Amino acid sequence: MTNFFNDKSPLRMKVSKNTVFIILLVFIHCTGFAQSKNSMTNSFIRIPLKKGKNPSTLYEKLVIEPTNLFIQSKPIKNNSPHVQLELNVVENSTTYNTFLWYYEESSGNKKVNYPKAYQNYSFSLEINKKKVNLVVEKLDFEKTMFVDLGQTAVIGNLEILFKDCIRESPEDINGNQTDVFNSYYVLLVENDEQKTVSFISLDKLVDKELIIEWKNYKILILEDSEKALKLIVNNSLQQKR
Repeated sequence: MTNFFNDKSPLRMKVSKNTVFIILLVFIHCTGFAQSKNSMTNSFIRIPLKKGKNPSTLYEKLVIEPTNLFIQSKPIKNNSPHVQLELNVVENSTTYNTFLWYYEESSGNKKVNYPKAYQNYSFSLEINKKKVNLVVEKLDFEKTMFVDLGQTAVIGNLEILFKDCIRESPEDINGNQTDVFNSYYVLLVENDEQKTVSFISLDKLVDKELIIEWKNYKILILEDSEKALKLIVNNSLQQKR
């Protein structure tokens, strides 16, 4: 009897190739990963989105799940988002859940809460007329990012963990509340060295801004809330190159 797999005839080879192709198509369909419309390079991926739930996308070691895209051209409430995406990012057995939103203030100013940082990746919305894309790229120095409470941003060898936020309500000697503000705790790690820094709400500072300096890094805190910190990281060693 002729062994099918050792048979080098054109007919057998053609059948084998067709079989492999069909298996690959079935695999892509069954996993639910979006492939065809995404634009990808070594440094980023752009994922077109539609209203509602979108297919999962595999990018490097991440499974990206755009759970729900919500769009309203005329929000009912002030400061209600025009565009909001609920996003899950799965890495091994860990799931990071967050929201990316965009809205226009009555003054016409645009407000966003992205790029969101997760490990060494950033997640942003790209909005052009009626099209909405999710853009995933690598974090880099001198670029704005939002770090959610409990999450770590990794840039080069530097890790930035938004460790904790505590609501403070100091009182005078009579027990009367004198103020309300947040205290923030951030853990900085590079190789075997680490440092925990703390600061209070920016609106309580005279200059309304804060720069954290550690080793060759400068971290500018731009906005603060109990949910996320908006910041930029500069590396003096990189700037000298």
